[in-house]
Amino acid sequence: MSNSNDLLDLFLRINEDFLTLHDLYQLRSISKRTFSALKTVEYTRCRDGCDYAVPFPAYPGILCTESDRKLGAGLFTHQLASLAAMHKAENNSVTFGSLRGGILGDAPGLGKTITMLSLIVNTAGLRPVEPKEFYDKQTIDEHWKLMRVNPVFRTEILKSIKPLRESSSYDELARFVSPPYTDDRFPTLPSFERHVNRNMANKVPRAQLELFRRNVINFKAGLDKRNRRFFCNDKGKRIVFERNLVPCSTTLIIVPDALLEHWAEQIRRHVKLDVFGDFPGSDAGVVYIDGVGDLSSARFPLNHRTMDLPSLFELVNYLMVVVPFSRIKQQYYLRKRRRKEDVDDVTGGDNGTESSPLLQMRWFRIVVDEGHELGENEAGNDITAFINVLAAERRWVMSGTPTTGDEDSKGFNDVGLTQLQRLLLFLRHEEYGTTKVETLETQSSGSSSGRKQGKAKAKSEWDTMVKIPFLNQQDAGREELFRVLREVMVMHKKEDIGLPKPVFKQGEVTVHIPQEVGSHIVNAVKTGRIFTDTYEKLTIGHRESYHEDPNSSESDRQIQRLIRQRRIRLLGEKISHAQKLGAKTFFDTLLNEHIATTDFQSKVDTCQGEYIVNAIKRERKELEGRGGAIADLNSGPLTAASDHFSAETFIDRRPVKAVVYSSSSSNLLDVLEYFYDKFDNANIAEMMQGNIDVMAYELGRFRLGQKEGKFCPICNGWNEYSGKELSGCKNTLLEVSDAAGNVFLIESERILRAIGKEDRDRADCVGNPVEMNRLGEAPLNKYGMSKKAWKVGDALCIDARDPHPLFRARLSEEQWAVYGSARCKELFAIDGGEGVDNYFGPLPCEEETNYGQLMVSLRKWQPCGKFHGKPRWNHLRKKQVGWYTGPTLVHEEIETVKEDVFILALDASLAHGLDLSFVTHLYLLEPIDDAALLEQVTSRAHRLGATGPVTIETVNVWHELDPSTKKFRKQIASNLNDEDQKRTSTAICEHCYRSFDNITLAEEHEIRCDRNPDSSAEVPLFHLSSVYRDLRPPPPMGIGACGDVESDTKCP
Repeated sequence: MSNSNDLLDLFLRINEDFLTLHDLYQLRSISKRTFSALKTVEYTRCRDGCDYAVPFPAYPGILCTESDRKLGAGLFTHQLASLAAMHKAENNSVTFGSLRGGILGDAPGLGKTITMLSLIVNTAGLRPVEPKEFYDKQTIDEHWKLMRVNPVFRTEILKSIKPLRESSSYDELARFVSPPYTDDRFPTLPSFERHVNRNMANKVPRAQLELFRRNVINFKAGLDKRNRRFFCNDKGKRIVFERNLVPCSTTLIIVPDALLEHWAEQIRRHVKLDVFGDFPGSDAGVVYIDGVGDLSSARFPLNHRTMDLPSLFELVNYLMVVVPFSRIKQQYYLRKRRRKEDVDDVTGGDNGTESSPLLQMRWFRIVVDEGHELGENEAGNDITAFINVLAAERRWVMSGTPTTGDEDSKGFNDVGLTQLQRLLLFLRHEEYGTTKVETLETQSSGSSSGRKQGKAKAKSEWDTMVKIPFLNQQDAGREELFRVLREVMVMHKKEDIGLPKPVFKQGEVTVHIPQEVGSHIVNAVKTGRIFTDTYEKLTIGHRESYHEDPNSSESDRQIQRLIRQRRIRLLGEKISHAQKLGAKTFFDTLLNEHIATTDFQSKVDTCQGEYIVNAIKRERKELEGRGGAIADLNSGPLTAASDHFSAETFIDRRPVKAVVYSSSSSNLLDVLEYFYDKFDNANIAEMMQGNIDVMAYELGRFRLGQKEGKFCPICNGWNEYSGKELSGCKNTLLEVSDAAGNVFLIESERILRAIGKEDRDRADCVGNPVEMNRLGEAPLNKYGMSKKAWKVGDALCIDARDPHPLFRARLSEEQWAVYGSARCKELFAIDGGEGVDNYFGPLPCEEETNYGQLMVSLRKWQPCGKFHGKPRWNHLRKKQVGWYTGPTLVHEEIETVKEDVFILALDASLAHGLDLSFVTHLYLLEPIDDAALLEQVTSRAHRLGATGPVTIETVNVWHELDPSTKKFRKQIASNLNDEDQKRTSTAICEHCYRSFDNITLAEEHEIRCDRNPDSSAEVPLFHLSSVYRDLRPPPPMGIGACGDVESDTKCP
């Protein structure tokens, strides 16, 4: 073995200079002995320090980037074990249509992305097994000999070469290949096919030759009609369908929208792309990211934009293609519309309409990240339906939670078994996932009845053999379930890996109930009566329902009154019912109604925001006391798991990175408003429901602490680059006028405050005073940040110093004259100052006294680029507009600017699968009682790559009554918790993430927790968790076990 590896090492060193990995796979082995020796190679970079035998050619390019080499990065033992099991799953049977793939179910945070990337690079350059020829060669030859001398046959021949008709050589070709053939031309059909390909190879695009190849396949099927019976069964139809597709060595990776940036970042950081390039040193043409393009030219933070998918002949050359769920959904609806227009999935329509390139390719492998969504959704779901139609030799589902839900719930087994069967449907399991009519006929005709029958039959088999017996606690059902899962699932658990344990905390904030609200509740309970104005006094319901809008019409006000009356009636019925149940229930109902109001929730959001802000400030201050953050994180270990993390010796100098998590987007947005008031905008990133380009860019900002963009050469404002060309500055400038009649432009940051009514009598006040309630609860000095509240004519106080210590000095009038300010003034005069033209010239105030404060009136506001428009002819207005001839954003270079981004607002729906191993703190705005969900959330940061423990803190909210109201509540025997009972002492099991009332109960549970490796607890046999626990992936192969490895590589 050592001699063989020495030979291989020498060969690979030569290969780095002369051959790419793709070229290596094209070489023929010189002997079976050499071939056998190269079936496995030694992997010497495992993190445990041992050497293991892995399938040839190991995992080239993985963890080989410059940063990985500095860290001495390598695969972990559990990853090598998973790869051994995955390699076996892909090679148990190599015949066409067999099950090749499964479920990578390693627990969240155990590096499934790197494991899957390792599997992909191991098979780089391989193509799927070609479906067998479904026609009889002898029959084809016999028919060809008869038809080549028949003039009637001319139509069929010309039909086959129809895709080549745009070539200038088409007429000559058509004449030469048209029968009858009186000479020895084209004695066989393959000779005809070779002639056309050879003569047209450099004259037509590859796409047209591919259409010719498909026509020949269908032509052969027409010549041999004896196999029509074979086409009627599932396997035959699948062979016919897939032989028409373009085979490739590409892996299609389908990911949730929120994970697109994660995959791009992981590949960029951990895969050496030039190992797989078309020529040594080239990293182009290896990975395609949908909406970004070739990864080699991508900018980070990731700039995603709307763009069409490339043609299949571009995609077929990539090693990996990564697309988000939103693209799959779009392709589903496009396919649905095209099928109504009789557009074939493979060949497209006769009118030139193209089919989806995703459907036209026979992928080497399809990987669905967070694939449990395939199980959660019905098979008819748009995303699931489209994914199930895609053709591939190998299929993988990636999910740390293949069955979702609370393990303690009554219906967990029932729901989980249904989810597993849907995953088997995607995998095309030969017994429980094969659809009987997944065919060309079905896909082109639009009929779904056959496919539904096939799915129903697969589900019926599963229910009969597995689900029903398992739910009835029959041994046969459990044995069959275990057999199937052992066949398709690769699973490791977190307790097998030494990660720094998360730290769970319970934070508390108290929101005081106003004394007047308590008094109204007490009065209502004592008197037993409640009046209409009591609802308003308790602020129950929406505040706007009690105040009619004076600007609305009479009909609108009438509708408002009717809505208010209906709300009061329904609330009255609820309160009347509570009143009948006693004083205690009556009191609690009124109190709970107040707690549910928008006013009270606004106080909750403010208190939670204040708590988190103070906690983050405290953590950052303590970090400075420990010597500050480590500037170069690459100098630290890749993961503490490999360095025997010890809490006693660990000095945490990681930069503070905090995630604020909530399942309520409205609550999260309200807390964010408080953050923006206390921190700079640059300190905060948002991952909320929205466009994929925004989510990818914001996650990149948070991860990398940098942004890209251009400074405007006019106003020096920042314009972020998100993939779209920056032409005109988008920063808002305000046009104002002073008491002397000067009209000029200012930045919003120069606004010191708005002038209120109390200041309007000042001699130098210009414009209309601003009402105090215009900005909501914000003071008037926040006017500049409250764009929605701006009105023309508002009186403002600005800082007009120029030069200003915080702003770049403005250009002189002489420089503006060069850029066309004279023409700007003409246009301004023509439009009477009501047009869009003005320029960012010098300010009228140059005094240092009173910090250059100047009273002005707001005239208008718009983007800087609109004020400074380029000269052009306006076809609608039929005149020359614009005037600015100076430099614009187009002339500026994109710059990378460092940012201190330490907060990420994360919507719960986008959290699955994210790699936030660099995060130090996770704040939950509401408690998570579901243990599985809490584990999933915690695993965003508690994962491989973490260089220290993550602190998960739940910010609990308690309401506090004033003393007199609290006393009355006790008197009516309300179950009021005293101060000791109220204070939270919830503890979390560090193994299963279940919550307990106190630390004592949690510790008692941990001793017998079924996920504790030291526990002797027995799990009920007929619970899915017990089946998962019994699954054991094979260990990585030691050097002496290399002879048992099956290889994808075939000896010629």
